[in-house]
Amino acid sequence: MINIMICEDVKEVREGLKYLLSMDQDIHVSGCFSSGESLLEKIPGCGKPDIVLMDIVLPGISGIETTRRIKKKYPEIKILILTIFEEEEKILNAIQAGATGYILKNTRPGEIISQIKALQSGGSPISPNVAKVLLDEFRKDYSANLEAEYSLTPREKEIMQGIIKGYTYREIAEQHKIASSTVKKHILHIYKKLKVNSKVEFLKKVMNWEKE
Repeated sequence: MINIMICEDVKEVREGLKYLLSMDQDIHVSGCFSSGESLLEKIPGCGKPDIVLMDIVLPGISGIETTRRIKKKYPEIKILILTIFEEEEKILNAIQAGATGYILKNTRPGEIISQIKALQSGGSPISPNVAKVLLDEFRKDYSANLEAEYSLTPREKEIMQGIIKGYTYREIAEQHKIASSTVKKHILHIYKKLKVNSKVEFLKKVMNWEKE
């Protein structure tokens, strides 16, 4: 059972998310909050959730600052940003604050549940549009230099470009006419060479490498 808390200031959205998630037998919504302050206050008494669904714009402290405070005190809690914002600054700030995933509110309901389960299993869900915003500027020269520095094979370079473009495992597999399991294996090899464990860490690696 995945224990989830929701932090969303719009009542209709908050209740809609609770209803959606409560329909899945593998998910338990243990609390819904309209502000970051109320969430931070209740976590000690309600018990730590596995995942917090976090909006960015909240009354009082922002969802990004709430994320930062949660990760500082409870680093094991996973934060999934669920927002309408695709601006680079907000995305970067959320990831740097410790968000484990970043998906948009226009994501299909069934996909939101799938992303939550992927997150619980160790994944780092990021909407393709978000990945594109993050990595557009790095696509030019940085990705090629990064590939060379970490001695990626020709196939790994192709797979890495798919990750950068925000493609899913299946889309990368279809593009290169290989199995999804093979794509996953290549991605694990890439992560090992770059010494990262997830897509979020991969994005941070690329961003930090560009600044060096």
